[in-house]
Amino acid sequence: MRQTVSVGPQPRIRVDRISGDLVVRPGEHPGEHPGELQRVLIESDHALAAELVRGGKECLVLGDCRGDLTLWLPADAALSVGWLAGDGDIQGIRLCELEEARADLAVKRLSEALVLGRVAGDLRVQEVPLMRVRGEIGEGLVKEVERLEMSSVGGDLVVEGGGTVLLGSVGGDLRLPAVASSLRCGRVGGDAQVQGGTDTKVVLGQIGGDLELLGAAQVYIGGIEGDAVLRDISGEVEIGRISGDLDCREVMGQMRVSQVVSDAVLKKIHASLEMGTVEGDLSLQADFPPGSFTRLNVSGDAVLSLPAQANLTLRAVVGGSVSGAGLGQERGETRLLSLVYGSGEAQVELRVGGNLRLQGGDHPRADEGPWRSLLWSWEDFEQEMKAFGRTMTTLGQELAREMTRLAQDLARELAGAGVESSARWSEEVLRMLEEQARRAQERASAWERRFARFGPQRGGSRVRLRFQEHEWQMDPERLYRMLDQAQRAAAEGVAGAMEAVERALRNLGLVSSAEERWQASPPPSSGSKERTETPPMRPAASSAEQPGSQPAVSSQAAAESVSDPAPVAAVEHEHEREREAILRMIAEGRLSPEEGDMLLEALGA
Repeated sequence: MRQTVSVGPQPRIRVDRISGDLVVRPGEHPGEHPGELQRVLIESDHALAAELVRGGKECLVLGDCRGDLTLWLPADAALSVGWLAGDGDIQGIRLCELEEARADLAVKRLSEALVLGRVAGDLRVQEVPLMRVRGEIGEGLVKEVERLEMSSVGGDLVVEGGGTVLLGSVGGDLRLPAVASSLRCGRVGGDAQVQGGTDTKVVLGQIGGDLELLGAAQVYIGGIEGDAVLRDISGEVEIGRISGDLDCREVMGQMRVSQVVSDAVLKKIHASLEMGTVEGDLSLQADFPPGSFTRLNVSGDAVLSLPAQANLTLRAVVGGSVSGAGLGQERGETRLLSLVYGSGEAQVELRVGGNLRLQGGDHPRADEGPWRSLLWSWEDFEQEMKAFGRTMTTLGQELAREMTRLAQDLARELAGAGVESSARWSEEVLRMLEEQARRAQERASAWERRFARFGPQRGGSRVRLRFQEHEWQMDPERLYRMLDQAQRAAAEGVAGAMEAVERALRNLGLVSSAEERWQASPPPSSGSKERTETPPMRPAASSAEQPGSQPAVSSQAAAESVSDPAPVAAVEHEHEREREAILRMIAEGRLSPEEGDMLLEALGA
């Protein structure tokens, strides 16, 4: 059934409920003279009530439609729909407002804006200057939208040719082949693929999958659960945590990353670089410009490619071998290095748990041989590592504060745009950032505990251990590693591993600081609760320095041996379990044969 209604310029058409589908097409254009009447053509399954209400602005109010509805509207018309049960196809008008659509919706060529509430189905939009979605949609494909403000997408979202994109959360994948001005998004459940330009600012709170970012001016990301690929960033980069690999190339500004759980490859880095932790291997090629600062903590191996005319000072703590131009290869448990290339104007600080390889660059300055002048003292090493741990904590806290501020700004902007669910996702992002700061603090505390366990005797760089007729010398780092391996073995089900290593080290003359304090204080009363935590250990010089001396027995151990009612058989069983734990750790490669022999002899095997 068809009916026609005459309306004035820029008419508003209101329909509360449509039970079927909706189709809107442009009809007559405005007349040449102001006030000239236009026509609205209405086609429906049943006759609709149509009332022309004149107030501040003329509005055509249509009654509820129990079937499908087709409207031919003037190009300057504004359409408002309360509830749409079927699919929607809207084209060629000025403005559309739709509170709720229960199926799919397609909108094309609006001259002013599209304002939506909730869309249960998929959304397809093209050529709209402003698009604002306050509720949730299923999936979305948006093309040529100058400004997009969207609260929540349950599935995937593709934005092609966007200018400014403001998103609350995307449950699936997010793909932006070309974003001109800025992208701000609280959370992406899947992968994110973004291609920007030299003026594009990217702020992402949390990404549940992988990130591929090609081209941006500035990048701020809270966390990435998968891998991250970044290319051609003209400004600074700040990232909280990357759970997978990092592949980053061509970064012109300062780059800071709190944690990379796997491997990291960075090439053509042109400014300062700070990375709290790389749990895997690192490959870095950078300019190291004068005045820049690079600080890296790598658990695995590291390869540094230096520029041909390197101008930097490099200080490193290396757990494995070190090789490079003019250095040959040096093997050992721990290398403490200080190298100067050129006039040393850039600063590079490294902690590498595995091997370090230096590529390119000139020969470093070394006046007294290739290594002697390059070794730090133990005191320098301890202070530097404590400072390094504090710096990494500061990095994590600074990143968390920066990301918190960005998330709060984004939440306020979304709320100002009428987005309803901004608080929910922003709170989740803030919790994630607080957890990152807490982990950074824990890593710094671990640094403190690690270097409080042992201290070398008489200021030397190695600990000398003597037991009966044998003597061992080793770096403190090696003792730390043995304790770390014992702790991991115990956590993975090797019964008695931690107790065996600690008892063997005590027998070698290493007593805990807690035991020394116990000896200096009155014994606890019989009703006090016994401390079960194993304290950190350090060498007791009185027993280790005397050749041929027997292991000292503390007063606490003597008291326990007198008061312990356990039968001798139980004690022997415990000692046998400890010896079996040491043998198993040797077989699994956790301990070297030399370390195992030393511990077994100290246990009395």
